[in-house]
Amino acid sequence: MRMAVELGYYTLSVRDLDRAAAFYGGLFGWEFRREHETYLHVTSTAVAMGFVAGGASSQPNLYYHVDDIDKAVERVRELGGGTGEIYESKSGRGCSCTDDQGTEISLWQPAPGFA
Repeated sequence: MRMAVELGYYTLSVRDLDRAAAFYGGLFGWEFRREHETYLHVTSTAVAMGFVAGGASSQPNLYYHVDDIDKAVERVRELGGGTGEIYESKSGRGCSCTDDQGTEISLWQPAPGFA
């Protein structure tokens, strides 16, 4: 099975979505689309990204683009890693995982129009 290994999506955790939109919109000219009360999608970047409300982390949440989330999750488990439940959103299907050493990663299979 061949899987893409490029970064496909990332999020930044922030305390307040409206303040983040004002700051980053003013700084970079980014445009936004509110997906739901805790998520704001950035519509004007080359690499797809968004903001997640509920805290502030100094590290971005990276989502690695895969062609088939079900096969990728199965492969993580075969290699000794751990996985959460596969979830669905407007932007596609994803899963939080850990490698065989406990490092957290996320996998993302984009929905049509999000790749």
